[in-house]
Amino acid sequence: MRGAGNGRVTFPVSIYMAKTIVALSTPSGLGAISIVRLSGDRSIELLKRAFKPLGGSELQANMLTLGNIELGGIHDRVMAVIFPAPRSYTGEDMAEVHCHGSPEIVVRLIRGFISLGASPAEAGEFTKRAFLNGKISLDEAEAVSDLINARSQAQINAAYSAAVGRAHEAVKRIYDDILSVVAALEAAIDYPEEDIEEETAERVLGRLEGAREALRALIETYGQGEKVRSGIKVAIVGAPNAGKSSLLNRLLGRDRAIVSAEAGTTRDTIEESYEYRGMLFTLVDTAGLRKATDEAEIEGVKRSEAAAKQADIVLRITDLSDPISADVRTDAPVIEVYNKSDIANPHSGGINISALTGEGVDALKEEMYRVAVGANIETGGAMLTNARHYGLAVSALSELDLGISDVGLHSADCTLVGLHGALRYLGEITGSNATEDVIGEVFSKFCVGK
Repeated sequence: MRGAGNGRVTFPVSIYMAKTIVALSTPSGLGAISIVRLSGDRSIELLKRAFKPLGGSELQANMLTLGNIELGGIHDRVMAVIFPAPRSYTGEDMAEVHCHGSPEIVVRLIRGFISLGASPAEAGEFTKRAFLNGKISLDEAEAVSDLINARSQAQINAAYSAAVGRAHEAVKRIYDDILSVVAALEAAIDYPEEDIEEETAERVLGRLEGAREALRALIETYGQGEKVRSGIKVAIVGAPNAGKSSLLNRLLGRDRAIVSAEAGTTRDTIEESYEYRGMLFTLVDTAGLRKATDEAEIEGVKRSEAAAKQADIVLRITDLSDPISADVRTDAPVIEVYNKSDIANPHSGGINISALTGEGVDALKEEMYRVAVGANIETGGAMLTNARHYGLAVSALSELDLGISDVGLHSADCTLVGLHGALRYLGEITGSNATEDVIGEVFSKFCVGK
């Protein structure tokens, strides 16, 4: 493995071009179009063996060509395209067949390419090859997975920002600043007769402190970044018949939970999500909190209590016509919600709503957003949204603090211990020194075909 000039890594040709892989790159099932993708040094050859362009045309790089494919015992009119190395997603020769979206056509095409010598792709293998070939960094590869799985505008913006390298560049700037100091200190050790160690210590302290502040600022983005990536989990709790399920339906804008005048209808938690101002909110409707009388209800109450403890926000619903306030144990912010304002006098505190008519629900949504986010957040800049990156950045900061504390007090060797530690952790974020186990874990979470 060797480091690329952009902080990415590349591997020897013999490793990443050992086989040509094939997989479906669009969702499985019926559809108008399905895309079968190949990558590897035989991709273009295998496509040409099965695909015949119409009208005497030729396959051209990066241009879709209409033609017929005969493979795996079927015929189909398709569009095909080739992407010669290195200007492709994986950095290898690639080819795609855009066929009709019949699962049977897809299966037969994939089997046909395998019979010609291709191998079935593993989960995330296309993106893994892009990483190994130096096309993207490890953190950018993880952002590709986040982008695929994004369910809200904020998640899309944050994942796209990471996928195009904004967080990567922020980490790399910090890495490069520390690396320049390491180079200067190592020069001082290697050439002691030049008497430059003291001069270097005075000169580099400011740069290290600047790197520390930049790293701290990046780490501080994780609080909001994690909310963007995972969404906001909201537990709806309260006494039986307070209107929890009705509020869930009203927030979602559709009937999802069963609503009944009979107390104790909800026995298990129900989770559903909606998007508000670009953020994903996942609602958890819970069983009514009261002294349970049967085994099923006892378990439901336990799950309600667990949901409140695990939530980012808790909505405590109180029925204005029968104001019994449920006891809630949680460290999350609690928003007091008073329901049935259409038939009872409003409460002086909290938010008054009618889940039946929708009165006050817009104000509740805005309050939930305010409590969760604090203010409008920028989701298109450099932001840590990944727990792995956050943990490594915190470890890098700890090592950097140790290195800074030794500047000017001890020998350059002592300072270098902390600085090398910081570089090691930052390099694990981008993948420049990630182990095979880390790389394998990252790509095991991808879908096949990406």
